[in-house]
Amino acid sequence: MTDRVYQSVSRRIHKDVIQNYCAQVWLAAKNSYPAVPADSLEIEVISEYCNEVENYNKEITYIQNRLIKIAVSLNNFKIISSIPGAGQLNSALLLGFTGDLARFDNYKQLNAFLGLDLNRYISVW
Repeated sequence: MTDRVYQSVSRRIHKDVIQNYCAQVWLAAKNSYPAVPADSLEIEVISEYCNEVENYNKEITYIQNRLIKIAVSLNNFKIISSIPGAGQLNSALLLGFTGDLARFDNYKQLNAFLGLDLNRYISVW
């Protein structure tokens, strides 16, 4: 159940939080067999949890939009976001994390700063 919820909500919500809510929903579901009245406490609790997840998702979207709006004013944003697959959010995050890309002499320095280890596999078949 946790994995299904995790896949359908924003990945910014920590999996432990989702697992905790799912456990509480599971307990409420066990007590509701075969059904609970619409005005029961369990329904209110589940509704509150759903509202909380929805609010988290709205807050994440708001923060992402603000980050993009700030990054648009940076010099390299337009160039980086024009790379296929990069997107505006990833470009804004990259610039926010690295700062001025001009301080790196080559891509190897940038990869080292970001902690990327690009492995190249060559098939010998």
